[in-house]
Amino acid sequence: MKAGTVIHNARLLGSSDLKNLIIKNGRFTSVADASIEFPENKDYEILNVEGRVVLPGFVDVHMHLDKALTWPSIPNRSGTLQEAIWRFEEAQADMDTDSITERMTAAVRKAIQHGTTAIRTHLNYGTSAYLYKAVEAYQKVQSSFSGYITLEAVLMCPFDITKEAEKDIRWAINNGVHLLGGAPHLAENPKTNIADIFELAISLDVDIDLHIDESDDPAAKSLKDVCKWTIQTGYQGRVTAGHCTSLSAMNESEAQELISLVREAQIGIVTLPSSNMFLMGRKDAGLIRRGLTRVKQLLEANVLVAAASDNIQDPFHPYGKADLLKIALLTSYGAHLSTEEEMKQLLEMITSVPANFMNLEGYGIDSGNWADFVILDTKDIRMVLSELPASRETWKRGQPICKVSESVAWSKKLDPSLI
Repeated sequence: MKAGTVIHNARLLGSSDLKNLIIKNGRFTSVADASIEFPENKDYEILNVEGRVVLPGFVDVHMHLDKALTWPSIPNRSGTLQEAIWRFEEAQADMDTDSITERMTAAVRKAIQHGTTAIRTHLNYGTSAYLYKAVEAYQKVQSSFSGYITLEAVLMCPFDITKEAEKDIRWAINNGVHLLGGAPHLAENPKTNIADIFELAISLDVDIDLHIDESDDPAAKSLKDVCKWTIQTGYQGRVTAGHCTSLSAMNESEAQELISLVREAQIGIVTLPSSNMFLMGRKDAGLIRRGLTRVKQLLEANVLVAAASDNIQDPFHPYGKADLLKIALLTSYGAHLSTEEEMKQLLEMITSVPANFMNLEGYGIDSGNWADFVILDTKDIRMVLSELPASRETWKRGQPICKVSESVAWSKKLDPSLI
């Protein structure tokens, strides 16, 4: 058995020189210039990647594993958020733990195949009965994939947190759920729902990850209340807000004021381009809005912004296969991020930034960190989003977990000079 591994001639984000990544006991022990000759050591297995791009393992910080792969069984004929919500709620009663587990497992496999090494999933509350099934399914999947991917869960709290609901929420936190969330902007009284979620999170000493202002309406400003609660309770750095699409519908002065407040509150923002391009602007005619939050302006204000998959193949978004490179590409299109520096930011939005939101210990390609990474079949970092390489190899804790290879077979009738 080899003592370790050397990933030879790796091309890293932010480095002009090729590197040798030396791995032992699941961690990087050294990241050195590949030009420096590595002493021959038969105890190490040497993998020459020949200048291919090696990135930290992708981090999908906003998914819905319990909803994944329910389309077309659960349709959404209008393509609206409202129909997606009631369609899924209507179908929950017929779901059992085994079916939820099976779909979660398939979705996690897809993510790993595409280079993801960590996922934060939101779990629906719906009813007490569904909550218990979803949490049990999550526990099974987390146990099955232990050592292959890092998983953590957020419970989406109901709009009315009754004493019975609070009992369920506390049970979930005691049974492997890590954070509290919800979609308070959809509640009858958003301010009350936000207050209840914060008070409960504080009492449990858990972080918060909310769906906020997923709306085309500029009057949807629950994010402002989230910022105020975050500052008042000293929860800076412990709150994540997903969607925030109404920010794009506001006038410039309102938007800039709110962005400044987000920065002060140190709230992490997650843009979900695939689902929001699909769901938003459904009432628009002619020029249909893109549906994303103000990604570029948030970045310019030094607000941390991540990009994530959100829903895959369910009534909220019938497409997708948990490929974060495609999500980064959609973010580029939707937010007009296209310079070389912005392309670097896009890759950080699916790696180091969401890893920060998840507080992943020892993340990143550096000495002493866990050797969680993905090898991409391209030799130019600038071309990663242009090529979306299908061939990828996912490593976790210094071990290869999954290798996907692209195979192309040309017809023998084709002129060989054209191949």
